[in-house]
Amino acid sequence: MISLKKQAMFNKAHYVVFCVVFLCGLATSLAMYLDERSHIGEQQKALGDKFANKLSGVLQQYTSELNSVAALIESNTGDVSPRHFVGFVKSLVSNQDIQFFFAQYVPAKMKSTFESKLRARLGDTSFSIYPQGDRQEYMPLSLIYPNEIPYGFDILSTQYQDLVSVQQVRNSLMWTASKPLATPFLQTTQNAPANTIILSAPIYLPLESRSNKPTDNIVFYGVVGAYFNIENLLKQVTSSLKENVVFRIADVSADNPVWFADSAKKTLWDKGYDTHYLSLANRKWRVDSRFDSSLWTQVHLFPALSVLFSFFLLACFLTFYTNKLLLRYRSALDAASKYIEVDELTGLLSRYYVQHKLSELLVYCQEENKKLATFVLDLDHFKTINEAFGHELGDKLIVEVSRRLSNVLPKNAVIGYLGGDAFLILIVQDDLKECEPLDCLAQSIIQKISEGYYVEGLTLNIGCSIGGAVYPEFGPDATTLIKYADMALYHAKTSGRSTYRFYDVEMGGRFERNVRIERRLRKALQTTGLALHFQPKVDLISERCVGMEALLRWEDEELGVVSPAEFIPIAEQTGVILPLGDWVFEQAFRHLVEWQEQGITVPPVAINCSAAQLKRADFFPNLLSLLDKYKVDPCLLEIEVTESILIEDAESCAELLRQISRLGVKLAIDDFGTGYSSLSYLKDLPFHYVKIDQVFIRDITEDKKHAALTHAIISLGHNLNLKVIAEGISNVDQLIMLQEFGCDIGQGYLFSKALGASSMGSDPMIVALNEKEGFD
Repeated sequence: MISLKKQAMFNKAHYVVFCVVFLCGLATSLAMYLDERSHIGEQQKALGDKFANKLSGVLQQYTSELNSVAALIESNTGDVSPRHFVGFVKSLVSNQDIQFFFAQYVPAKMKSTFESKLRARLGDTSFSIYPQGDRQEYMPLSLIYPNEIPYGFDILSTQYQDLVSVQQVRNSLMWTASKPLATPFLQTTQNAPANTIILSAPIYLPLESRSNKPTDNIVFYGVVGAYFNIENLLKQVTSSLKENVVFRIADVSADNPVWFADSAKKTLWDKGYDTHYLSLANRKWRVDSRFDSSLWTQVHLFPALSVLFSFFLLACFLTFYTNKLLLRYRSALDAASKYIEVDELTGLLSRYYVQHKLSELLVYCQEENKKLATFVLDLDHFKTINEAFGHELGDKLIVEVSRRLSNVLPKNAVIGYLGGDAFLILIVQDDLKECEPLDCLAQSIIQKISEGYYVEGLTLNIGCSIGGAVYPEFGPDATTLIKYADMALYHAKTSGRSTYRFYDVEMGGRFERNVRIERRLRKALQTTGLALHFQPKVDLISERCVGMEALLRWEDEELGVVSPAEFIPIAEQTGVILPLGDWVFEQAFRHLVEWQEQGITVPPVAINCSAAQLKRADFFPNLLSLLDKYKVDPCLLEIEVTESILIEDAESCAELLRQISRLGVKLAIDDFGTGYSSLSYLKDLPFHYVKIDQVFIRDITEDKKHAALTHAIISLGHNLNLKVIAEGISNVDQLIMLQEFGCDIGQGYLFSKALGASSMGSDPMIVALNEKEGFD
């Protein structure tokens, strides 16, 4: 049964599928978009690096050209004619956007001399230094290329736009670059654009060249300069760029930046641009660059949107398909719910639902302080009916049993079918009649269920066994109650079937001890806790040892000495008997070899063999292997089997016993008379001995019936040419009576207890045997 919460979850599962798939598509599309945007950002950064490198390269070229012009003047000790200057610069400069000049230093006392010299050189009689006025020193333009500015302009006058740079060059003897200016040599209006940069470098002459040269006391000769238009500079830079780039440039030499170039709208500079810094002489420029459009417009959204749309379609398809599957699932679930509570075959509560009902009743009994009886009912020998008449008829018999159970139990009893041939019955004790306690009810159920059934023309008789456990005395929960009831059922089965047992503390203790015995027994097979002891078998006429029986003994570290009567049945029930039997055979053969090596003559050794061992297909091959491995004479071996194995599988067992007998191994029927004896076994099978169980011998002198049965078994054995062995002889009176009956061999504490393997050499019977020449 599905809870309402789970049912609601199933009803919304297709919406969950849509959301999950669509969110996956959204995440994928977002990842693609972010990846594309990151890629474009990297491209923009690379473009900014390229633009800044180009700009820096052009400025370095300008600086290099200016440096060459300065070197020309210095190397010619100041004697450079205008024609020579123009020719040199023209050959040097490839770009006509930059203009060069040289302003010579002229002290006031040499002003007239300088003007006369320049008039002669330029052929201009009107040449003079201007602006007019007397000053302590002058620095008029004496060399110009291209010839776009007038000769004689004094760059030390206040009308020169870059007077600050000239003063820096004059005083600090270093290169300078101007901030953006309007055209420096002409009169400009107040609103003229500041679009010109001037580079200035000082010129010095060697000391030996000072004569007849107008220099100051540190050999300062003048200033060589170059000025260029910012727009032309940027055109030169961007002309080599294939990408569309926008930029802005600021002079950041001072605290407040001066932006003098901007090729983009102001809105593009809000975010998403790259910044570089360049140094030009004594000034620092900041260069911002980016694509000429926003990153959003650069991103290719189609792939990401295509993926999102594809995931949307997939989500719709999966939602439709999931909803269809859920509809079918709910339909199948509704159909299954009709059968989940009721078993289809019997009409009783199903295995699942009856256990669910048990849990509910436990809660009820706990709240109401009531007792709950839990019965597990199992049919006896139902497997035989299935094998004889088929499973179809077996199912019909189960149906008839279910109907009878419903009729014989109280109306308020809860009945469930566990499967196979097992049923679970739950009864709250207040629902029982006062005159009918649980044991009477269990006996009544067994009696009525065991009456005959008429199924498809056949009259079938089948019994049942019942195990019970009561809440709250034994079992606080459903699992424990059923486990204890199963345990009680097992005891009912082992007690002869067609009966009932209730779980109690003693049963639980026995079960726990059995579990410990099984666990420790398995461990003992791997250690040295097990040992074989050997009890002599005595000829009752000559009182001579004629054989020994190998008896298994076990002393455990935890359990102490455990009787074979206790651990052998547990070994048979749990399957441990198989490795245990192999161990016994192996040890018996090993001891036989050891005794022979010590020179001890021993009679044949009898080994008890369980039904499970004889059923194994490899029993006979393993026996042959042991005989060959230890080189033991088969005549030294006797095998004792019980009658039960002959009843369970007489045909295959008979053939196996014949094969063993042909080897020379003696065979004996153990515990004869206590099971389902059949005289045909004695007649048809190659047995050599019949062993009378000690239950007859124990009371043979006090109970005439036991004496008569013992006498009859001995007579029967002799008539079939079999020797008879009586076990459990404990006193002389028993011995005398058995001798009178003609019993052949005896075994018991009257003669000897079971001896350890190491005691063979010192035991009186074995010593006496070795002093003679043989044994019967």
